[in-house]
Amino acid sequence: MKGNFMFRGVLIIALLCIASSAIGAEGFPLRANYPDIKIMSTEELNASYDDTIVVDVRSTMEFDVAHVSKAAHVPIAKATFASDLEKIRPKNSATLMAFYCNGHTCAKSYQAAEAAREAGFTNVFAYDAGIFDWIMAQPDKATLMGKTPAVQDKIIPKSELEAKMLSVDQFMARAAQPNTVNIDIRDPFQREKIPAIPLLRNIPLDRLTKLFEKGQFKDKQLLIIDAVGKQVRWLQYYLEEYGYSNYAFLEGGVKAIK
Repeated sequence: MKGNFMFRGVLIIALLCIASSAIGAEGFPLRANYPDIKIMSTEELNASYDDTIVVDVRSTMEFDVAHVSKAAHVPIAKATFASDLEKIRPKNSATLMAFYCNGHTCAKSYQAAEAAREAGFTNVFAYDAGIFDWIMAQPDKATLMGKTPAVQDKIIPKSELEAKMLSVDQFMARAAQPNTVNIDIRDPFQREKIPAIPLLRNIPLDRLTKLFEKGQFKDKQLLIIDAVGKQVRWLQYYLEEYGYSNYAFLEGGVKAIK
């Protein structure tokens, strides 16, 4: 039985290597920066799903919003990334390990595969199509806002996020309006620079999402800032899930404030 499993693993790896070499870089602009990383496509991951260890390397909030249903969560930002992987799979194993992040322009899947290789792990791949391609292709094997199968209609289009973004001038003007709550969601280590925004509150994300679940601030205009304008993308899922509409974000985050 063990011999058959090993043969099956070797065969899958060989087929993946052949397929990935035939896939062009169109739509995946970062592949050229990681030429030594093996790629696993959506079709290949689905075909080998039961025999592949899938690892989500993003932040906790990103994972909580959406993930491959069977995925292990091992953030690449953690200093213990390599040792955490060893708790999931031995370094020298025939079992495939595929890392993913947010998709075509996200480098974390490549970086994770590269870091795993450098730490001595074999048979590692980057699933660089990312979580949203996976949800659209395999909703039964995806979780979105705690629901499996993932409800594809719940994916927020980029246009709806952009519609909630304000320039610095627009944000500052609204921040001074009555009945407005201004919230800084940055972590403590990111708050070296405190912008001059009236009555700015710092509320950690885990606490803030619980407040949204309870309907807190629903009668207010909510203006929310993060570090560089990326975390708010995930916070928007909670705002929409719990029925908020009167909210906006600072485009580019605190970094945009000169």
